[in-house]
Amino acid sequence: MNTTILLILTPFITAGIGWLTNWVAIQMLFHPRVPMRVFFWKWQGLIPRRQQQLAAESAEIIEREILQQHMILHEIRKIELGPYLEEAAHKVVWERIGPQLKAIPLLGSFINDGTLAKFEVIAAASMKEEAGPLMEKVATQFEASVNLRQMIEDNIAAFDLDRLEGIVNQVAQREFKTIERLGAVLGFIIGCIQVALFWATGTVTL
Repeated sequence: MNTTILLILTPFITAGIGWLTNWVAIQMLFHPRVPMRVFFWKWQGLIPRRQQQLAAESAEIIEREILQQHMILHEIRKIELGPYLEEAAHKVVWERIGPQLKAIPLLGSFINDGTLAKFEVIAAASMKEEAGPLMEKVATQFEASVNLRQMIEDNIAAFDLDRLEGIVNQVAQREFKTIERLGAVLGFIIGCIQVALFWATGTVTL
């Protein structure tokens, strides 16, 4: 191959090298899944190697900056149970207590829709009265028993890497392609600069 052809091909060769380098770097985010030993070098993808560390640090950030435990408790206390309690009182009185009372000899003859309606009002009022203290107990028990940070960390650490890779590729596919193309462009520019330097220094002649 003569010198002129080699110089013309140089930018395209370096462009290919730049593209390949960035492509390999992107692939190494997830591959290889398990450690591979090449001579004295241990090789494993960044995320598989650091999944446990990423899980711990992500859980800390999420707990501290996004899903603070006290914020969740505050939201629990804001839940309005009134409509649900009214529905529950209606169901308990008319579908459970009412039929049982009507089945009692003598007493059942005094149970009518008006009586059950009054029972429903009393039951709904009593349930609403108890709802506040009950919600506070639930919130307090949640705070005492749920380790939000550990729960997030365990879920991230156990997340399937194949699924995670699919999600990342789906979301960042355009950006990955841009990185690959940028590697090719930079490689081409570097190749052109090399050719220009060779020509300017008289190392080779066209």
